[in-house]
Amino acid sequence: MIFTKLGLAIAWLLVVLSGLRLVLAFAIAYTTGQATAPEYFGSKTVGEVIDQGALYLLIGVTVGIVAEISRSVGVKAELRKQVLENESR
Repeated sequence: MIFTKLGLAIAWLLVVLSGLRLVLAFAIAYTTGQATAPEYFGSKTVGEVIDQGALYLLIGVTVGIVAEISRSVGVKAELRKQVLENESR
């Protein structure tokens, strides 16, 4: 169960941080253009930052889906265990 909780925490972190990075990249792209992008993102262009942010967002969603599947399987296994214990009595 610890890996499920850890996976959910990592998924939320990835989604929130990559979402903020995407919003910042789009805001810079639309307001100041490509010229000021290296000041905010190092040597990367706005397009590279948007690509990387979208990738991390998709990875966060995927990790979240896997963690939810893990939680669901854990609950079903626990219920099955309780049913078997009740039948054996």
